[in-house]
Amino acid sequence: MRAGLEYVDLKSDFVAVHDAARPMITPVKITRVLEVCQTSGGAASLAELINDTLKRADVDLGVTGSVNREGVYAMQTPQVFAKKLLEEAYDLVGQKKISVTDEVSAVEFLGQKVVLVPNQDFNFKITYPRDLPMAEFVLRQRAANK
Repeated sequence: MRAGLEYVDLKSDFVAVHDAARPMITPVKITRVLEVCQTSGGAASLAELINDTLKRADVDLGVTGSVNREGVYAMQTPQVFAKKLLEEAYDLVGQKKISVTDEVSAVEFLGQKVVLVPNQDFNFKITYPRDLPMAEFVLRQRAANK
């Protein structure tokens, strides 16, 4: 993503990052995240509240403890940022040689607030072959309800 920022139009004020593994995003969700970004300081991400019980495990997969899921969200995309903010975040990440898994993590290192946009629609990642039938079902249902 950092390298891709070099190709964003110089006139652009905002950058939306979307994971291609999430093909079920809708225009309404993209617009909502952009609006929140524009009105909340320049950083917003679609997210889903975690409802599963979370456990920590050791290297042998023995349970070592529970994770309090109160206020815990799974990050989704799109993630939308003021372009200058995201560039600054990636400059810092590069200078400090920090590894990040998403753009929200990069912006966090600046101490910048990122506002979450709760998602209650299907926007899961297509990661495993088992995810495809569910995605196809969701997309067929959406098409039938139009």
